[in-house]
Amino acid sequence: MGRKVAWPKFFLIIVCFTVIVWASGCSQSSSGESSDNKLTVWLWPGMGIEDQIKQYAEENDIEIEIQLAEFNDVHNNLTTALAAGSGAPDVAAIEVKGIVKYLDYPEHFYNLLDFGADEVSSDYFDWKWKQAMTPDGKAVIGLPTDIGPQAMAYRTDVFEAAGLPTDREEVAQLIQTWDDYLEIGEQIKEKTGKAMIDNASALYSVIEGQGKEKYYDENGQVIVSKNPQLKKAYDYTMQLIEKDLSASFDGGSTEWGTGLTNGDFATVMMPAWQMVSVKANAPNAEGKWDLTQIPEGSGNQGGSFLTIPKQSDNPEEAYKLIKWLLSPEQQQVTFEEKGNFPSTPETYETEALQNFTDDYFSGAPVGKIYAQAAERVKPVIEGKNSINIEKIMTDAVVRVEDGLQRPEESWERAMDKLKRYEELDN
Repeated sequence: MGRKVAWPKFFLIIVCFTVIVWASGCSQSSSGESSDNKLTVWLWPGMGIEDQIKQYAEENDIEIEIQLAEFNDVHNNLTTALAAGSGAPDVAAIEVKGIVKYLDYPEHFYNLLDFGADEVSSDYFDWKWKQAMTPDGKAVIGLPTDIGPQAMAYRTDVFEAAGLPTDREEVAQLIQTWDDYLEIGEQIKEKTGKAMIDNASALYSVIEGQGKEKYYDENGQVIVSKNPQLKKAYDYTMQLIEKDLSASFDGGSTEWGTGLTNGDFATVMMPAWQMVSVKANAPNAEGKWDLTQIPEGSGNQGGSFLTIPKQSDNPEEAYKLIKWLLSPEQQQVTFEEKGNFPSTPETYETEALQNFTDDYFSGAPVGKIYAQAAERVKPVIEGKNSINIEKIMTDAVVRVEDGLQRPEESWERAMDKLKRYEELDN
């Protein structure tokens, strides 16, 4: 359910939220628009749980209104409603990087521990559960939806044209390191003229997330300039750009969809939820892509939570809904129908998930592949300014890919911008 998005507007509204809350003394209001027999749920497209919500409503004889808005709008509207003291829904989705900000204001959400959420905590990855927990451990403001373990989709006809194996196990053995990845990329470029990847930022994002730490350490200190994993990610990405192995297509764009269809690039670093997007953007490429593990471990991109704002008049009913909706059984249904991968590890050993395949990806056992990827994820700590730091680092890559700056200059520019956050958080 995660997405690569532009966050600055969301950040600005969060800042305004901070000022308004401070000025109003964090006043609360129960002026949400729900009634005794109706729930309102805010989601963004692609979360994949709408049909199950409708099923729950029918089976439990309750009216549930699903309001869909664009990703940023859901967060912006929620922030505005919380600051204003009215207008929030009974259930609101919040993405993983956004929830860090909201944890500064837990009084605006129901503490799910008060509804017995501790009884289901063991259903989820411990690291995922803690992402919606206040630092003192006394409150949990959301239940986890999916996670975004990453695998590598590859174009079998491009690999074959380059004289490379196409069997997914052989491809995994062929590309075990990022050095291997660049070397194979050069071979593909030489033999076929095709790029190795859709865009350079995608490679950077994967590698930066493979370390034990990313932007913050366990003490909440910003460590970007001191973290060798980020420099490793940047340096490999610069090699990719220098060797002209990126197609430079923005994910989700028309050009990206055309590239997926035509095989203009050989690989896509693909979190589980992106399977749906790939199919939607390139329906005529079915059977031309396959799936295997990415080099040097896995990574996680995205993942969300369902929360219950304090403005809800029906928190007990809202909790019953999200508890059922995000149970291991229902998360497996979501994966099988929509591709969003469960945050409930007990699901991974079920026969249904282990044997789940996808014809679009050449019959690959996508359930098994993503389960293995999820088990390989090294959880990283997110901080208050992760959204802004991520944009600074991604912008540094884009400037080089667009030919606006040399690698060294762009890196130094990013480090200068990061000093602000090191001063704020350290």
